[in-house]
Amino acid sequence: MFHLRLIELESELLAKEQSQKVLADLPYECLILLEQVEKEVGIKLAQKVPKDWRGWLSYRRHKTSLVICRGRAFSDSGMFANKWKAGLDVPYGLDTVTEYERRFDVTPPQDLDHLLLNFGAGEDPKVFLWYGENLAPYKLIFLTDVLDDPEKDLAEAVVEACTWILTRPKEKTLQEFLKEIEQKHTGGAQSS
Repeated sequence: MFHLRLIELESELLAKEQSQKVLADLPYECLILLEQVEKEVGIKLAQKVPKDWRGWLSYRRHKTSLVICRGRAFSDSGMFANKWKAGLDVPYGLDTVTEYERRFDVTPPQDLDHLLLNFGAGEDPKVFLWYGENLAPYKLIFLTDVLDDPEKDLAEAVVEACTWILTRPKEKTLQEFLKEIEQKHTGGAQSS
């Protein structure tokens, strides 16, 4: 168990190191992955939505990464407006729309669990999916080579992580939540 944890920590450190080396030009395969995930999520930050919309949205950061988080509709032009735009699911969500439209960097807020999809430089470009919660450092939840056709596995990882966001009790960290799930699965298997 200790050895597995060390390997996990080492791979996470390597992933962080690689993802900080910004790729000057994203390979075509990386751009396709970004577009596919954006398309799967459907709604983008600042996009027009129905008045009662709540759901998942995505937005690009630094052109090389994608954030996925919960969003909701915000009135674009005051209380009597007919226009509604998708903003981050926080009280100041309309501000995130305005900042994004002005091309400012919109940082995911601490009180909103989110996913970050980005890429790492190296001999073979890598795709990373990170889970962000509160003040805790990002938790690496998916890593593979971009050239290994990761579309299906990446889509499954995004869906699973979105499920975690929806089902994780706010008083537990992701680690505590996943440990509890694992214990339920192993405990149930032992008792049968």
